[in-house]
Amino acid sequence: MKENRNRHVGIRFSSIVFILLCLISSAYSQDVPATHQKYLFFPYPLDHQWRSSLGLTLTTLPQDITEEQHYRYPALDFHVLKKVSKKFYLDGRINVQVFQNMVTAGIRWATPLNDRLSLSLGNDIGWWFGSINIYGFNTKGNGFQNFPNASLGYRFNKKILLTAKGEAIMNLSVNARTGTIPVASDYRLLSGSSFTIALEQPFFGRNNLTLGFRAIYTDFFWQTWSLFEVFDRNIFYPQLIIGVTL
Repeated sequence: MKENRNRHVGIRFSSIVFILLCLISSAYSQDVPATHQKYLFFPYPLDHQWRSSLGLTLTTLPQDITEEQHYRYPALDFHVLKKVSKKFYLDGRINVQVFQNMVTAGIRWATPLNDRLSLSLGNDIGWWFGSINIYGFNTKGNGFQNFPNASLGYRFNKKILLTAKGEAIMNLSVNARTGTIPVASDYRLLSGSSFTIALEQPFFGRNNLTLGFRAIYTDFFWQTWSLFEVFDRNIFYPQLIIGVTL
């Protein structure tokens, strides 16, 4: 029953995202090539040396973890791309919550399949870290994760870029300590997977707006490291993504 409620939360999030984008997109009808648009998620070779965005991610923690009610954890999200060659570029992101943070960096190979479709393959290495010392609760943690990924993009006529991204979630290490006492952890190497739908389109001036929904299904989510959950099964975490290009 709890898993069904979590899935319903994810469906509601995704419905809101698509409704908002449909309302905004009605004002645009001009067909513009991808090379003339600003994008961070869309899998297409870069025409500029740098591209970046600033926004938020909002993740709902399921009741399997919080027990009583849903908690939504916002995090500042800085996303940057760096062109390496004609079809290769670097992809980096920083998620900041003060008490817990994640830095990822990886490489992408992107290529157009035709005038509308494009594809990218990549891999990201992530390092999460956190420190909480309040009300006598003193704990620190850090760890490494790996995210092999693939994205498929479709360019619409109305300056809208749609991206579907799938990735595996792999735990390379999880280290936590309460005071001076290490906390034992035993997570699977292949922790789970996630699927993201992102839409990018003009927003204000020369900036683009990104609205996305990420469905995370894993037995370890880095934002819950301090809860020391002991579930030996995958749990669903819905995440909303909002960003504006800089």
